[in-house]
Amino acid sequence: MGVEYSPIRVSTIKPQKKLTFDLHIRFKEQFLLYLKVGEAVDRDKLKKLKKQKVARFFIDSNDEEKYQHYLDDLLDAAVTDKNMAASDRADIVSGAAKNAVEEMRENPSSKKAYKATEKASKGIIDVVKNNPEMLKELFKIKSEEDVTLQTAVNTSSLAVRMAQLKGMSEEEIEAISTGGLLRDVGITKMDKKYQELFSKPLETFTNIELKIYKTHPQLGVKVLEELETVPQEVLSIVHTHEEKLSGMGFPRGIKKLSPAEEIVSLCSSYDRLVTCLDGDPKEAIKTIGIDELGNYNLDNITFLKKMLKDDGLI
Repeated sequence: MGVEYSPIRVSTIKPQKKLTFDLHIRFKEQFLLYLKVGEAVDRDKLKKLKKQKVARFFIDSNDEEKYQHYLDDLLDAAVTDKNMAASDRADIVSGAAKNAVEEMRENPSSKKAYKATEKASKGIIDVVKNNPEMLKELFKIKSEEDVTLQTAVNTSSLAVRMAQLKGMSEEEIEAISTGGLLRDVGITKMDKKYQELFSKPLETFTNIELKIYKTHPQLGVKVLEELETVPQEVLSIVHTHEEKLSGMGFPRGIKKLSPAEEIVSLCSSYDRLVTCLDGDPKEAIKTIGIDELGNYNLDNITFLKKMLKDDGLI
């Protein structure tokens, strides 16, 4: 039986940090040894790979636990090492979050993947706290092959920052961070041709496309409920991230949202315009202020606009 390889994101490998596993690249359906255990990636070579839009390395599937320990060490360093460049910290946290969310989508019943998501969500909480420049750095990162992974990180970090500034509890912020990352996990239960809807304006959907798209929050809840350990607060955020106070949201058309649910829904609406639809941030918040008035509390829309301005995003 041949070696099985698992993909990992290039952004989760730090230059000059010794590897605890062999690193491979894929070339014409073959896996080629790139670096051996104990070696470290050169910074310039890593930059070149990113410039060439090489998004993934590969490791022996038997080395997944070693990689997770390596990643945990990086996350800890990103949080505690104040001398690390903000862009490097953002790359590590974003890469870890994307890795975890992607693993959740591929293996939704994996408790290991969910724990990795919780770890990544705490990384977002810690690097964003009292570091307004980090939000800007996280938003600088462009999506690779899957825009839904980038918007997961952006929405989570944006909602966390807003919740922190509003003085919400640690428990609420943790639910916001994890729920923000996993809000679209239901995409795994949709036919691939409908997954492309996440990067298209809702007004261009056909009736069938809109009906199918509106099922993704409930599908996400069903996926997470199978784990039996996901907090109710996280499930509620996943279920309500498309709901509006006007009752014009979905899937249930409810008119009442908790403060945490409203923040995630608002930040999700904003980031969909910016990340999924590649809109201008200034125009996006203007659109929110006009089109979403009544869907969210005016105080929250105003708060979001001020936060985006203060943190240099608009």
